[in-house]
Amino acid sequence: MADPVAPKSQPPLGKKRAIQRCPNCDIRCDVSLFVEGSLARCGHCGVRFEVHREGSVPPARQQTPAKPPRAAVAPEPPLPRLEGFIVLERIGQGGMGEVFRCSRDSDGLLVAVKILTPQMAAVPDYVRRFGREAAAMAQLDHPGIVRLLGRGKAGQHVYIAMELIDGESLRTWAHRNRPTARQLAMLLAQVAHALTYAHARAVVHRDLKPDNVLVTKDLRTKVLDFGLAGLHAEGAQCLTQSNVAMGTANYMAPEQRKDAKRADHKADIYSFGVMTYELLTGELPVGKFPPPSKVVNGLDPRWDALIERCLESNPAGRPHSALELAHTLEALAGLAKAMQLAPRTRKNTRKSGVWSWLGLTTAIAVVLGVAGLKVSQDHKSPRPSLARALAKKPGPRFR
Repeated sequence: MADPVAPKSQPPLGKKRAIQRCPNCDIRCDVSLFVEGSLARCGHCGVRFEVHREGSVPPARQQTPAKPPRAAVAPEPPLPRLEGFIVLERIGQGGMGEVFRCSRDSDGLLVAVKILTPQMAAVPDYVRRFGREAAAMAQLDHPGIVRLLGRGKAGQHVYIAMELIDGESLRTWAHRNRPTARQLAMLLAQVAHALTYAHARAVVHRDLKPDNVLVTKDLRTKVLDFGLAGLHAEGAQCLTQSNVAMGTANYMAPEQRKDAKRADHKADIYSFGVMTYELLTGELPVGKFPPPSKVVNGLDPRWDALIERCLESNPAGRPHSALELAHTLEALAGLAKAMQLAPRTRKNTRKSGVWSWLGLTTAIAVVLGVAGLKVSQDHKSPRPSLARALAKKPGPRFR
């Protein structure tokens, strides 16, 4: 049975009117017909409230302010019209433009289209930077990198079309799934292989972080948002605009913060280390931070060495390439054997030139020897599939 409604007027005949304000809309309601402690319903907003006669409103109620009116929600701007595509919905917004899910007219393929904002499209420098993003992506054809499908200008819109990924960010995936150390190592190894491919083509990401890595339903990673990538071989001065650092500050290498032109592949390795530490511990490596094995019980100490090397302030002290990271992570995942990355101190960082060449020579010899052995053994010991590897659950879980 519905609660009786407290009228806003008309007192009972011959009696003094008892008034109580609605705790929701603050309208004066006549509660003369209600007994103490009963429930009345506001005739204006419909909210139920307890009746208190003769001003005996509990202190808690007296202190509860009336709910402010809901702020009007601004309607979303209409979807743009784009020649060659049917724009279906807005799915994101980046630093340079909005991203839409679209159907390509020619074949009905669902794609992600990034359109430069009209304000930025009117600035020649931004348009050149947007084109440089497309040029960088056009060089990259790797399963671990979001593919560029086309670019162009339709009317006032400057756009690039990319493959549409059915997945979620690595940050969201890790938070939702609480991965083991082994699972995380396997996913990060994929990211390292994608970086290796890009770096070999002189493309530096410059803004690597968990939000710029997607994880698909079949547990494959896709690096995206090369909006801050630069063709290092062409020089970064035009891209960085008066040497302003580009990237998300917490993930940027020291040399990138000081001078964006100095950000080469070693800056991506530094960002990779920050990302790895954060995914392991849930915290950013800011100031004086503990090694991850001191935060996560039972964590393999090789993670400490990997992150310590990646986060060297001197780029020369970091791993030589993202491929080193991939091999180390595959070893941590139990899928391969690799040389352990030893912690590097400031003292031996200064001598890194000689030892780097010696280490590189040794590494080449070992790799060549292992490669020859592997050819004869591949048919006997097939590499475990990613899905099977990630399905196993050994190792510590993260908070």
